[in-house]
Amino acid sequence: MLDLTLFGLLTAIERDEIVLPAMQRPFVWKEDRIYKLIDSLLRQFPIGAIMLWRTSTVQRFRKLPRDVDAQLPEIYHFEQTSTDAGSKYLVIDGQQRLTSVFVAFKATYSHKRLYIDALSGSSEGKDPGNEYYDCRFLSEKDAADLNKTSNGERKYFVPIQELIKINPINAATSAHKKALELSLNENEAARISDTYIRCATILGSPKSLQVITVDEDLSNPTRIGEILEIFVRVNSGGLVLLKSDLLMSLLDVSWNDIQPELQMLVRDINTSRPFSFSRDDILKSLLLANGAETRFDRLVDDRRRVEALAQQLRVHIPAIKRAWELLGCILVDNCKIHSERFFRGGHNAFLPFILFLSQHEHLANDDRRQIVIGVYLSIMSRIFGGAEARMGAFTKNKVTNAPSFPLKDLCALVKREYGIKSLDDVLRRHLDLTLNIAHGGITLNKNPDELQRDHIFPRATLVSQGVASERANHYANFHFLRGKDNLNKSDTPPHEWFRKPGNNVLPYSDKDLEERLMTWEDLEPGNFDTMIERRGK
Repeated sequence: MLDLTLFGLLTAIERDEIVLPAMQRPFVWKEDRIYKLIDSLLRQFPIGAIMLWRTSTVQRFRKLPRDVDAQLPEIYHFEQTSTDAGSKYLVIDGQQRLTSVFVAFKATYSHKRLYIDALSGSSEGKDPGNEYYDCRFLSEKDAADLNKTSNGERKYFVPIQELIKINPINAATSAHKKALELSLNENEAARISDTYIRCATILGSPKSLQVITVDEDLSNPTRIGEILEIFVRVNSGGLVLLKSDLLMSLLDVSWNDIQPELQMLVRDINTSRPFSFSRDDILKSLLLANGAETRFDRLVDDRRRVEALAQQLRVHIPAIKRAWELLGCILVDNCKIHSERFFRGGHNAFLPFILFLSQHEHLANDDRRQIVIGVYLSIMSRIFGGAEARMGAFTKNKVTNAPSFPLKDLCALVKREYGIKSLDDVLRRHLDLTLNIAHGGITLNKNPDELQRDHIFPRATLVSQGVASERANHYANFHFLRGKDNLNKSDTPPHEWFRKPGNNVLPYSDKDLEERLMTWEDLEPGNFDTMIERRGK
């Protein structure tokens, strides 16, 4: 019989008696959400329920992670349950909470343990919606640095894993000894005592986390199809589980290795790239290659269709992988895009190009140029951003089996949907990407995300001189500059500011201006209109 206290559940995880079924998605909670969960436990709030499936049938599973590495994509390694009666409990619902509790009390997050400031916990001056207890994933050195007295506020960060090991009977005595050791005042001593007692008793309560068990009685086991239906129903009521996760779970029934295969594919296509494509991007491109619907919410309602797709999609993996790798090269080498910042409207913009590239192993130079222009147009116009049906229809009707990329059809679609009739109309819709093109790919400071877009001739000054707002905001009146430079910008005339952008900041050189497609003459007073015309061209 399973011990339903937190101590019992964590022990069962350590013994690999509670595991994750293949249908479960990755762990997605971030640090701040784990902190709030532990704060809830320490404040004796209930944290909801988990649902476990006790089974003696052979099922694929993976262990709960012993370290959650936020920097590396997880690659699943599945095992199979034995036929021992009730040997495993598989988590149907509550994976995020259960993993968070295990990581906090028994494991690590990005190789760091959870520390708690034993002097925190007071509600004084705090909103009830905020955390009372200061918990953080830290290294030993991080904790030591934080424990140094600063601004008169004492802190004592200690691994929570050490506090939960204290016998509750001895918690008050241990806290008193530590208070004397740290020379704490009366109020601080009371706080550390309260924290020690709460941590020492936190794992013993069976009320914090409710446990619902399916098939505790193994004499009448639930069929796997109904278990999957339970999983779908309990996870589809809110926004926590995405439709793509449900689709992956449905596909996994017939395609056992889909999750690790797609995880490895994502890892491979993102290697050495300055941006990241996701599992959902890959899944959508596989669906397009198969001529299927890409709207996940539509697919999860058709179980038979999903079962058929599970048998069909894997044949497209080599071509789709090659297409994403080639697109990554084109984005960096030809489009000169080195940052996710420029993908406004999301990755749907790339799916028509992925399908084309998957069907053309050898790409002619003319096709590559067509794709570069098409990528720019797709991203700038946002023609496929949030328009899944439009993207799917264009890809199926115009791209599938096309001998060359249908750029004219894409232009016609953009013109029809948005009334864009000229290059100027397109460039104005995405100033950041326009400036990136003008730069030939931003390389300043090797980190484009730190750069800010700013007017060359100050907008306020131009408007006060009677220049129309649209003219003042023309794309040719913008450039990128370093954030630290922008702090000193104000409304200083450009012919002065570029020569002296601030204290301890080097003046802009002739090369800097050339990279921005400007000359010193452009910046002189009275030359705004000339600069707009020349630089605009």
